[in-house]
Amino acid sequence: MADKTITSDVLVAYSQCPRKAFLLLFSDDQGTPHDYPRILEERRKAHQAQYLAAFKQSHEDAKPYDEKNLRKGSSFVEATLKVECWEAGCDVLTKVDQGASSRKVVYEPTIAVGTYSITKEQKTELAFIGKVLGQIQKQLPAVGTIVGMDSKTHRVRLDSGYKAISPFLKTLQTWIEEKPAEPPTLILNKHCPSCQFRDLCREQAVKENNLSLLDRMTPKAIQKYNKRGIFTVQQLSYLFKPRRNRKRKTQTPVKHSLELQALAIREQKIYIQDLPELTRKPVELFLDIEGIPDQNFYYLMGLLVCEGENISYHCFWANSANDEEKIWKKLVIKINEYAGAPIYHYGSYESRMVDILENKYPINCEEVKKCLVNINSYIFGQIYFPTFSNGLKDIGSFLGFSWIALNSSGLQSLAWRHEWERSESSSLKKRLIDYNLDDCSALKVVVKTIEKVSNGFSGAEIGAGVEIASVDTIKDDSKYKFGPNQYLFQELDFVNKCSYFDYQREKVFFRGRKKKQTGKKVNKHSSQYRINKKIEISIPSTCSRCNSTDLSKHGRKYKTILDIKFFNFGVKRWVIRYSTSRVRCRACGKAFTSDDFHTLGSKYSNNLKIWIVYQMIALRQTYNLIQKSLNDVFGYQFNTQVFHNSKYEVADYYTPTYQEILNKLKNGQLIHADETSVSIQGKDAYIWVLTSLEEVIYIYSPTREGRMIKDTLNDFKGVLVSDFYSVYDSFECPQQKCLIHLIRDMNEDLRNNPFDEQYKSFIGGFSKLLQTIILTIDKHGLKKRFLAKHTKEAKRFIDTFLSSSSNSEVVTQYQRKFEKYQNKFFTFLGYDNIPWNNNNAEHAIKAFANYRKITNGCFSETGISKYLTLLSIYETCQYKRIDFFSFLRSRDVNINKFSNRA
Repeated sequence: MADKTITSDVLVAYSQCPRKAFLLLFSDDQGTPHDYPRILEERRKAHQAQYLAAFKQSHEDAKPYDEKNLRKGSSFVEATLKVECWEAGCDVLTKVDQGASSRKVVYEPTIAVGTYSITKEQKTELAFIGKVLGQIQKQLPAVGTIVGMDSKTHRVRLDSGYKAISPFLKTLQTWIEEKPAEPPTLILNKHCPSCQFRDLCREQAVKENNLSLLDRMTPKAIQKYNKRGIFTVQQLSYLFKPRRNRKRKTQTPVKHSLELQALAIREQKIYIQDLPELTRKPVELFLDIEGIPDQNFYYLMGLLVCEGENISYHCFWANSANDEEKIWKKLVIKINEYAGAPIYHYGSYESRMVDILENKYPINCEEVKKCLVNINSYIFGQIYFPTFSNGLKDIGSFLGFSWIALNSSGLQSLAWRHEWERSESSSLKKRLIDYNLDDCSALKVVVKTIEKVSNGFSGAEIGAGVEIASVDTIKDDSKYKFGPNQYLFQELDFVNKCSYFDYQREKVFFRGRKKKQTGKKVNKHSSQYRINKKIEISIPSTCSRCNSTDLSKHGRKYKTILDIKFFNFGVKRWVIRYSTSRVRCRACGKAFTSDDFHTLGSKYSNNLKIWIVYQMIALRQTYNLIQKSLNDVFGYQFNTQVFHNSKYEVADYYTPTYQEILNKLKNGQLIHADETSVSIQGKDAYIWVLTSLEEVIYIYSPTREGRMIKDTLNDFKGVLVSDFYSVYDSFECPQQKCLIHLIRDMNEDLRNNPFDEQYKSFIGGFSKLLQTIILTIDKHGLKKRFLAKHTKEAKRFIDTFLSSSSNSEVVTQYQRKFEKYQNKFFTFLGYDNIPWNNNNAEHAIKAFANYRKITNGCFSETGISKYLTLLSIYETCQYKRIDFFSFLRSRDVNINKFSNRA
């Protein structure tokens, strides 16, 4: 790597971001510089030329740099310092007077920069120049000089700079000697907006879901999370736990939760930690100021005035620093015209500006300072938008606001201003004013959103697709978890309780049937490893080739079968050893053994395979746990491949049973349908479940498209019970939509719209109608002759609801839903034994979901298909109240015949 050189640019880049320095050294693509750093570099070159010209006039003895004549001159200009793999450019080297006693010649470096104020990076560059110069002249310079754009000289002591850059140089030199196999860890930081590799790094960070995407994530925090195994924003989101509700004697300072921010991003919701109290006024002002921090100069002050429905924008523009006082006075006068009106601004920039200008110019600003309202303080630690930062651009964009210029940013505005100063283009001036107006307008949108949040408005009222959730109810009130839901209407709570799986099966579906017998206890006994049974297989009497009876014994053959023997009250390891003699025909010379010996097959018995499958399917054990149990209980040491083979062989054996279940479902009168996702070696796929009251079938599909499931049920003529997934709408059979899904959604919308009286009236009437129907079911079961009396009542309710006018958005949404599904909500009233919910399918989904928790991502397509075959049989046995283990042991492939015999 001898051709690589550590320059000032590389070192400064390393101080900002090690990855940037790595890309500068080793990447062929050097990226696209941002406009602002490019302008600063052009200004620096122009200033360098101007400064050098002036320096040469005042120092006629100044010479171009020559290392060979370093001791002979008093000053050198345009020096390129090189030592080994280090290279630094310096504008001026000035000789330092060491006194008559010293023989050493020492120079101090001077650089001209393109900014007015001195930055940390410029001091780092000067320290690097001093380091390289010190290697050449054998003594480090103690002081260096930086000349700003205003021609002011800044003397900088270099001792602390040398100490700071030493570890940087050590790492960079190691890179030069041997290129690292991987670039440094990607960590986005405050320098990224101006970096030429910003797009490359941002794209990779988004792809990795990098923690540094979060604006307040520091390298120290990243290291802390990495030690805990947290590497992505999505992983971080699962760490959040709502704080406990406690009565605090002292008010704790507001803190920003990175975990809650990550959760908001993952779920795309606005989370409320504390409810902000923002009081609006009839007249409000929105302030945004543009300045050049480098010069402490404010050139554009924008004020958006909102008086009810009347909105006006006032901007005050300064062509130069001489106009700053003039526009500041105009702004104060305009603000004083609206005495007492709140002045909203975003962040601390505007409030700092007011303090600076108050001290700079003799204008009374006390009333202005009293009215300033920092909107960011209402968001920080209280409202968590699903954005990576709390910046006005991110939050405004999320809320639907768009800036006129797509690349609008504070950094870009600096570039536009510098370009305007060069050309005084009217289009650039207009672009800056439009940018300022957009910031004021975006701030107005944010303020309006905070007001709605503080007043309990729903996400639908804030913007399309926006959801709002309180941190206190993140887990308890989630409708996507298993467990009880808290319903706001008593009737809905009653209806929900009557949908529980055990209630439906014991009180409705299986009323009058015999109770399931409890299983017998199994006593496990351990035994020593030994051969339990020896079986001798007789030798053949004739030769299989020539039918000669002249045979002679020719050695012995043995085969051991590993088995499990079942007793009435236990199970025992059973090892059988088969043996036979090998014979040779004296007539033709052929050597062979008995055909019975060859037909013994695998060394693992059917009983053992059944035991493995039972542990896997019924007990939901992983391969590792099955392996441990076989070792601990029976002393068998098996490779997990045995379990794969057992699952495949048993599943293939019961394929006719699987097909029989599917055929019975297709020819039946009822099917519940649902689907869930699964990871197949890192790729998303889906599992469909079809159930009746006694059959369950699971079907694997690589996508969620409904073509496969529609082809499967093409001939089905019964009633299909499902949720509101649009795939089911294409089925031509009668359908019943799950009313539990419907009332859960209704209850959730009621939480989000607690003051919508029209919606309350609708949901109250619907819940009472459902309650009367459920009371009939509770008394008489799912019988058409009892339920038919509710048909007219249900139709009357739907017709009345659809014909009513409403100005409620949520009611209008439900009117559209009822119009679409009006013939599918109360189908069950016209049939016998058709339930009004999809609870059967959801219950079957849980059986797979429980196993998925511990094996998700470990499936292959073939493996999941075999597993689903066996799970279908197991769940069908459960629904039919058949002992799954007994069915497997029977080796019967017809569940119904086995059930009749049992």
